[in-house]
Amino acid sequence: MEFEIPHGAEREYLIIFGVAAVYIGTSPTGEPCIVGATRDLNLTQRSMQRKWLWPEISCAYWVKDRDIAEAIAAEVNAVLLHDHQGRLMVRAETAARQIERLARAWHVPLTNHDAAMARVKSAVRHVQEVIDAANATGELAWFNTAYKAWRLDAKKLGAGMSYAEARARLRKAVTKRLITLNVLDCSETLLEEIFPALQEAR
Repeated sequence: MEFEIPHGAEREYLIIFGVAAVYIGTSPTGEPCIVGATRDLNLTQRSMQRKWLWPEISCAYWVKDRDIAEAIAAEVNAVLLHDHQGRLMVRAETAARQIERLARAWHVPLTNHDAAMARVKSAVRHVQEVIDAANATGELAWFNTAYKAWRLDAKKLGAGMSYAEARARLRKAVTKRLITLNVLDCSETLLEEIFPALQEAR
């Protein structure tokens, strides 16, 4: 099955949640490979491809924070042989076994990427359902009013924000509150997080 790189709302959710991935980037033949740590697989894959052209992320394990992910990646890189370009001279499967072995020895829980994505997709879907329901009942009338007012003020200052971008910012604010406070809130208290203060150019 093809490895799924998180995009859009799923990528946003993982970043807000604060987790990090220990990833394996591989060549089309599976060797050599690269092991690293990141909070953003999409950005990391693009960066790898600019440097080496060929690699794609083929495997990732999620841990609770970046420090742990970086420690695991550093240890794996310390024990496996590298080529002259800094890539690991092993197949991805060997690197994956090393990551799993190390996590067991350090008592670090690893979440498989597919399992993490399933949970994230479920949470993102739930957030969107809450936003859609609030919109249908008129609970989001404040949002539409605030967007129109902000857009008019922004236009005078040469700034702007599309409605789609404002909705994305709403989704992000609702998601952040769900993660940090464990509440699903679509109230007007989100206003300042969605619409940045406008300042006249000096």
